[in-house]
Amino acid sequence: MRRNERGIALVTSILALMVLTGLAVGLVYMTSAETMINDNYKNSQQAYDAALAGLQNVRERMTPNAAGTHAILASLPAGLPGTPGNTILYVTNPRAGEAVNSNTITTNGSAYYDKEVCSELVAQGRAAANACVPPLGNTTTIVEDPAALNTLNYKWVRVTLKANAGGAPYYTNNNPGSSTPVNQTQVCWDGTQQVLLGGAITSCSNDPASVYTPVYQLTSMSLTPTNSTRMVQMEVALDPPLNTRGAVDSQDHVTLNGKLDVNGYDYCQCDCVTDKSGNTTCTNRTTGAACTDANSNYAIYASDTVDNPNTSETFLSGKTPPVVQNQPWPYDLDSLVSQFVSAPGTVPVTGSPYNWSCTGTPPSCGNHANGKFGVPPDFPPSPPSNPTGPANMASQTTYIPGDVQLTAGATGNGILIVNGNLDIHGGLDFYGLIIVTGVVSFTGGGSNKVNIYGGIIAGQQSVVDNILGGGANIIFDRCALPQRNNNQPPRILATRELVF
Repeated sequence: MRRNERGIALVTSILALMVLTGLAVGLVYMTSAETMINDNYKNSQQAYDAALAGLQNVRERMTPNAAGTHAILASLPAGLPGTPGNTILYVTNPRAGEAVNSNTITTNGSAYYDKEVCSELVAQGRAAANACVPPLGNTTTIVEDPAALNTLNYKWVRVTLKANAGGAPYYTNNNPGSSTPVNQTQVCWDGTQQVLLGGAITSCSNDPASVYTPVYQLTSMSLTPTNSTRMVQMEVALDPPLNTRGAVDSQDHVTLNGKLDVNGYDYCQCDCVTDKSGNTTCTNRTTGAACTDANSNYAIYASDTVDNPNTSETFLSGKTPPVVQNQPWPYDLDSLVSQFVSAPGTVPVTGSPYNWSCTGTPPSCGNHANGKFGVPPDFPPSPPSNPTGPANMASQTTYIPGDVQLTAGATGNGILIVNGNLDIHGGLDFYGLIIVTGVVSFTGGGSNKVNIYGGIIAGQQSVVDNILGGGANIIFDRCALPQRNNNQPPRILATRELVF
């Protein structure tokens, strides 16, 4: 090889070596970068999971039947955030040696500083400076339980009542240039949707009998040993007991035919006796005094119109008039049905022990004689003795996913849900709540009567029709309606991650 050729080969070899070295260095940097990205993602995901774990644990501690130091229902805020009194609760979860308390949570510069609530309360809709003032009102802290949860890296969970606002969950300012918050309306839960306190809604509490319960905002902050931080927020509320507006609630027109007796007085509280002249007297079972509108619902509550009664129909109620029409419809039926159908223990008739066939579009489940729904042997006598147990805890929820005709004297208790039309032909004895998304029809048939103690919710049209004989007797009974399950934590209404 010539000398100049050897020089070219050397240069080429050196250049090739440099290229290979550069590629190797690039691969090393790329691998290092990918490892760093993966580590950061893993740490960030661990922080998110820890924040979510904090929310779930505090939610579980809000269970009404939680006991001892684990229970926090009695410690929950009583007022809207930013007002005087117990308005913000922090559940802290420090590791050994960490100081997670009201001082570090409200001190700017602390690793556990709650800047997010400061931003929402003081500067909603605007970027909050690091030196914004701490939350107004009294702040209460309690320690997480059990203490072993400090192995999880959430540091605190903030609990506040939810208030209505156009943007952030709590407040709007008097004006864009003011840092003084304006207390907004409290948000409540009616079992199917969030509603505002005020007007007809005069009470919103966790009392077991309250039909509206407070919506709480739970906000969790996590901080991992690698300084990954995430903040997650959840809206929760205890399900209130379901209370119908009438013995029969109808979303559409109500047709009245045949003999019909509908009593809006609460059978759980009132004993109603009819004399030979047809006059009915209702007295309080406890005091013996006359029952009033406080012991009563409407006989029929309709969102549409109702036929004029005839002489063979009677409607009793402590409210005047006993039958009301063109009223606001208070239910989200899809949500209500989903709530009961998805609950543990619900029995669909397409499975054991019924094994019904429900086919077609829309589904039809056919005709069924002598149907029995609920838990035997406690099918209702006629009339039932004064009940003490709610339908959803004393018996089962039965789900019929299509149109059905019940014949030859069906009996049952608990909750009966029909996702379609329900035709009762030949009598029914039922103690509990009946929810029908379609048409309810009582079409008589034979000597069997319809006796329902509890309530009916009909989503489309309630056709009360006994043209073939027999009669229908529907009595409102609050004790037969589903009550709050105190062994269940509050329902999750919404979950979101916060950027702070």
